[in-house]
Amino acid sequence: MMKYRPDIDGLRAIAVLPVVFYHAGLPGFSGGFVGVDVFFVISGYLITRIIHDEMLEGRFSILSFYERRARRILPALFVVLAASLAAGWLWLAPDEYGGMARSAGATLLFVSNMWFWQNSGGYFEGGTDYFPLLHTWSLAVEEQFYIGFPLLLIVLVRLGRRATLGVTLALVVVSLALAIWATPRMPSASFYLLPTRIWELGIGSLLALELAPGHAPRWAREAVAALGLAAIGLAVTLYDGATSFPGLAALPPVLGAAALIWAGGHGQTLAGRLLSWRPVVFIGLLSYSLYLWHWPIMAFARNRLFSVELPAAWQAGTILLAFAAAWASWRFVERPFRAGQTRSLGRGPIFALSGLGMGALGAAAALVFVTGGVESRFSTGQLAREAALIPPNEPDWRCNGIAQQVCDFGGAAPGTAPSWAVWGDSHADSLLPAIGSVAAGQGRTVLFSSKGNCPPFPGLQRSDMPPSENATCSKLNQAMLKAILDDPQIETVFLGARWGIYVEGTGLPAEGMPLFAIVAEANPTAADPELNGKVVLAALEELATKLQGAGKNLVLVGPVPEMSWHAYNQQRAAALFGVPMPGRLPELSDIANRQARTNAILMAVARQEGVLFIPLSPSLCRPVCPIQGGQLAWYRDNNHLTAEGALRLVAPILAKFLANWPATAAKAPETR
Repeated sequence: MMKYRPDIDGLRAIAVLPVVFYHAGLPGFSGGFVGVDVFFVISGYLITRIIHDEMLEGRFSILSFYERRARRILPALFVVLAASLAAGWLWLAPDEYGGMARSAGATLLFVSNMWFWQNSGGYFEGGTDYFPLLHTWSLAVEEQFYIGFPLLLIVLVRLGRRATLGVTLALVVVSLALAIWATPRMPSASFYLLPTRIWELGIGSLLALELAPGHAPRWAREAVAALGLAAIGLAVTLYDGATSFPGLAALPPVLGAAALIWAGGHGQTLAGRLLSWRPVVFIGLLSYSLYLWHWPIMAFARNRLFSVELPAAWQAGTILLAFAAAWASWRFVERPFRAGQTRSLGRGPIFALSGLGMGALGAAAALVFVTGGVESRFSTGQLAREAALIPPNEPDWRCNGIAQQVCDFGGAAPGTAPSWAVWGDSHADSLLPAIGSVAAGQGRTVLFSSKGNCPPFPGLQRSDMPPSENATCSKLNQAMLKAILDDPQIETVFLGARWGIYVEGTGLPAEGMPLFAIVAEANPTAADPELNGKVVLAALEELATKLQGAGKNLVLVGPVPEMSWHAYNQQRAAALFGVPMPGRLPELSDIANRQARTNAILMAVARQEGVLFIPLSPSLCRPVCPIQGGQLAWYRDNNHLTAEGALRLVAPILAKFLANWPATAAKAPETR
């Protein structure tokens, strides 16, 4: 039987604390997400060691194994899911509550990693910080591993040690190679799914199978343990959301955890004594409950604050509350079911209670989903006020992401050749109703192409996006540029983008967006956000020159005011829950610093002949930046305008600037 190792419980503390602090937003823990990888190594080691030893002793039972997993995992998970569903009833809007219910169902089936892969847009996207059950993806990965690996071990042990080591090592190598290949190409799938994570659990398995040397001198063990602790610490402090992860970047924390487990298993070390310190071990004992509780607490706090960034007082408060809930969960739920009181419950009752719990929670989640997030929680008036925020008259999105297609925008007769082109990222989408309205007033048709997160800079790419997405952006940009240059009927090109995020290299703190950069296509890894402004300026000047050479005019539509909080969610909360709006709305002076470099760059490009820069913020913020008119919301989030917002706020500004510019643009378009 495996001897208890307090240093492994201490290692659990080293795993969970960075995760908690990272999720709370504490400085110095930007790579705290690697704590999950440490957990994977620990789990792989312990499960394999226990199963392998029992198999060699001839006392392994697959039913006993799953009984232990049920006792270990399910009681605390059931309590957290029940509490989350109750909190969602009180604090989530119908669509958000329905989405959480679906993720709860996926959690009960241990496929939430697949669900979040399909529905989150990526672990490091700011929107995921509002999902109360996002953290359950790692439980799903572990449970999926636990389903298949014991069955594989049963076969391998009968084939002997060489086969066991060989097949496990092959799994590790193939999975690591897949992670290295997939992470830059499909980062969300690589992050969430088991095939690219097996190698981390497999490293722990190889340790348990004693692939590493069994003996080493004291100095070697001290050095290995110290290096392991340093590797984890450096990853925690140096990594961030822009790190390409997992893959090669996951090796330091994974090997660091393996080094500590190996060194501690062959004698005492200084690092081992630190990990065996009673306060550290105690946190390790709480680690499972702490992991389960901390994220829903922080996610619900963000849902109520309408911001990814938690203020310092909220950071401290959510961490303390998570520890309190973890202790109560460990003391009154985990411990009784793992040992002591419930040992009188045999395997049958444990499985029955597990099934009952899964059935009851699954039924509750299904009820929430099929009732549309239980809309009956709200009065007809509340739902009407929420529905009125964004009326169902959003523009036709058929052309989104498709270049060289004439979209049905404008006021010209059918078959009229487009004389304007609108091109950009998702902000071009949000501005399209305004540009389309002005085009209709002039009897013009618009050629439209956009794709979210794709800046309209041919030849450049974002360092935070995988090659496949950059390739898609590049293809669309090149196609749109060719369509514009080849069509003599197109006179004016409108560029719309979230300029600030490309120039500054970051989103707003409240969005939780990672740092990224725009870099030359020839060297996409040499990203330096400080050079973003120069790169964007050079790209725009080159584009303006190409358009000018083809006799085209260029209109640079300036940035809209960005809000430090989610304007639409704030308004929904006011309509549904009576939450008061912020006492002070943003003013022009608040956004001046954010837009200063962007406006300077756009103004510099506008010095070229045939280029017009239309600043929006000075006309919108007088001095307060509006977020709604009556019941209508002007913003869809914190930076995208709704269709009504674009029509009411931006269209008049565009019409004023374009009234007499340029003289050639006022000609009636020709018909094909």
